[in-house]
Amino acid sequence: MDSNSIQSFDALPHNLRECFLDMALFLEDQRIIASSMIDLWSALYGKESFICMNYLQDLASHNLLKLLPLGRNEYEDGFYSELLVKQENILREFAINQCEKESSSIFERKRLNLEIQENKFPNWCLNPKQPIVINASLISISTDDSFSSSSWFEMDCPNVEALVLNLSSSNYALPNFIATMKELKVVIIINHGLDPAKLTNLSCLSSLPNLKRIRFEKVSIILLDIPRLGLKSLEKLSLWLCHFVDVLNELEVNDVSETLQSLQEIEIDYCYNLVELPYWISQVVSLKKLSVTNCNKLCRLIEAIGDLRNLEMLRLSSCTSLLELPETIDRLNNLRFLDVSGGFQLKKLPLDIGKLDKLEKISMKDCYRCELPDSVKNLENLEVKCEEETALLWKRLKPKMKNLTITEEETEHNLNFLHLF
Repeated sequence: MDSNSIQSFDALPHNLRECFLDMALFLEDQRIIASSMIDLWSALYGKESFICMNYLQDLASHNLLKLLPLGRNEYEDGFYSELLVKQENILREFAINQCEKESSSIFERKRLNLEIQENKFPNWCLNPKQPIVINASLISISTDDSFSSSSWFEMDCPNVEALVLNLSSSNYALPNFIATMKELKVVIIINHGLDPAKLTNLSCLSSLPNLKRIRFEKVSIILLDIPRLGLKSLEKLSLWLCHFVDVLNELEVNDVSETLQSLQEIEIDYCYNLVELPYWISQVVSLKKLSVTNCNKLCRLIEAIGDLRNLEMLRLSSCTSLLELPETIDRLNNLRFLDVSGGFQLKKLPLDIGKLDKLEKISMKDCYRCELPDSVKNLENLEVKCEEETALLWKRLKPKMKNLTITEEETEHNLNFLHLF
């Protein structure tokens, strides 16, 4: 590692040093979705997402990581899944080395990286004479494709606030010791294998009193398990490239508004077998942001979506099979932002969309087949982002609308997208 990088680290303020060291929780030579880092820091340090985004930009300005955009620049809307983070291996090793300097005892370090290859555990895990107590606040556990979840050992982790699980096997049962992590605020599970890993034993997450954020990447889960966990403190759920076992014909869950009473944000991205949203999502009345993007089989939204009375942002971008939106959307009285960009099969907007008097922005790039109802004339101070062909639909109505702003943007293509897979 060159002296310039060391000087860059030494020059960082304390909060950015901590953020840099947190990067070591993720595997080497991987491109991390920016939302993963932002979820981690938001939960750990109680900061708004845009502040965490500033942390990433500050670290990049010190050459301690690289930011790779995937073609869009919509960070002002709080959407960071179109941005990748890359850290050089030598910088990760430096971060791990700094973490190890904090204490000679692995049981007392603030950050613990545990790597398990071929079911071979570190010596301190084997045949302990007394229960293993780990005092770390952040733990990363990485396993290879030969790992057997039946091999988990028991340990007590009373102070853990962040858990990152890097896995590669096709089946993965969460370790029971997660249930001891009563201070856990954020759990991030990333599968690095080729296909979604079947994730089981989610019940160990049940009733963790401080768990605020869950992020699953490339795993297969039963969607109905989420509301059954009783996570009353959960604020954000993120699902990326996941496979859902029970997408259709699921049973209703009682009292979702109670069991998920703090949930404000759901992100579902690149989940290719999602045809319809599960009904229980419409019962999460605390929800403020719902983002379903790059889900190519999603063809409709449930009518009950109109029950989300606190929803402020509805993002449905790049859902190429989406034909229409339910008329019940006109009941979303707090909606400020609607994104249907990339929905080139979208036939029309809801008939009474003009009732949404708080709506400030619509993004509808490549929606040139979409019919605009007369009620859109009632929308005031509206900003529409779209490409040239869709803009023609709105320009015809501009003389009849109050303070309509049309921002034309070209469709962008970026090969950094390939690094996601």
